[in-house]
This record gives sequence, C-alpha cells and structure tokens, in this order.
Amino acid sequence: MIIDRLERAIVEGEFGLGAMISEETLAKSFGVSRTPVRDALAALAGTGLVVILNKKGSFVFQPTIEDTAILCEYRTILEIQAVRLCHARARTEALASWREAIAEMDRASTDDAVAYGRADSRFHRALFDHCGNAYLADAYRLAAGKVAALRTHLTARSRPRRDTSYEEHRAMADLFEAGDIPALETLLAEHIDRTRKVYWEALAEPAAPVRPALTLKET
Repeated sequence: MIIDRLERAIVEGEFGLGAMISEETLAKSFGVSRTPVRDALAALAGTGLVVILNKKGSFVFQPTIEDTAILCEYRTILEIQAVRLCHARARTEALASWREAIAEMDRASTDDAVAYGRADSRFHRALFDHCGNAYLADAYRLAAGKVAALRTHLTARSRPRRDTSYEEHRAMADLFEAGDIPALETLLAEHIDRTRKVYWEALAEPAAPVRPALTLKET
C-alpha cells in the first residue's frame, strides 16, 4: 500500500525531517494518479508524520523542542502503565517479545541505524501488544510513527547513544523478569528522558538542507 511505503520512507529516513513531499513525484513512482497519494498523505497527517499546508504542499513533520518534550512526557505516562499491565496480565509473552527485540538489536550492524531503530521500536511496541488494553494501545499508536521517525533521524545515528540505549533495554528486561517493577519504572522514565535530551541536542544543531526524494519505488 502507498501509505505503508510512504510511512516507512519517513520513519527510515528516506525523507528528511521537514522535507517537501511531491504528490506528482510519488504518483509517478507508484504509477498511480494523484488521488491515492493525496489520500495517503492525508492519513499520515492524522498520525502527525505529515503536515499539509494550504497552497504550499505536504511536508514531513519538523519537530520542535517543545513538541519533543510533550511527546516524551506522553510516552512516559503510557509506557509505565503498559509495563504494569503487561507484568500483571502477560508476563511471559511480554518478556519473550522484549528478548526477541534485544536479539534483533544484537543482529543490527553497528553502522545500521535503521535496523537498530526498528528493533528499538519493536521493544517499546511490545508493551502495548501485550498490555491487554486496546484503548491504551490506540493511544500509543497516535504517536508511534513520530517516535520511530525520531529514533532514526535524531537518536539511532549516534553510536554512543545506541550503546547506552542497548544496555538500558537489557536492564529493563532483566528487571521485568525479576519482578522489580518500581526499579523498571524508574529506569524507563530515565531512558525516555535521556532520549528527550538527545532530541534537544540534535535539534539545537544547525539544520542541514532537506530535499525530497526524487523517486520512491514500491519495495
């Protein structure tokens, strides 16, 4: 589907943050009219990944420091509650999913920020896959795309940050297995807050010019 391919292009860095997205270029790449492309952009605008400006066009979202602070606060609230529910309702399944995500991190090349970002997203998404509360899972999905994109664009490309992230994910899984949920909640909150600081440092750097992808093949 066009929407899935376009979402992946944004999340995995084929389009830069703030990049203009050409409806005409995408339509040619997919061999379709502009209508399904326009529909896909409208759907992604609902998730916050795309911003549509009247008479200007469609753009990949461009986060601000204030926006990332609110996003991290939102994540902390949801993920801590999801941890509690997972431990109470689906301890074995959630832990297995976490261990699989960590194994995926192990397999990611040291220079492959996209692969590591996918595994990182899988780790956090597992909380909502197993929490047993569809409303909580829906609340997370509202921001999941933006969080995944920011991992790729702003955090996963930093090797020191990836090393720290990896060790924190392993520690969180160990605490979950041991049943030390208070310590896990503390570490999870610190983990997300550290991510917020990385966002801020990255956003404070001079922005490189962004360009739309010239082609986007349906792969």
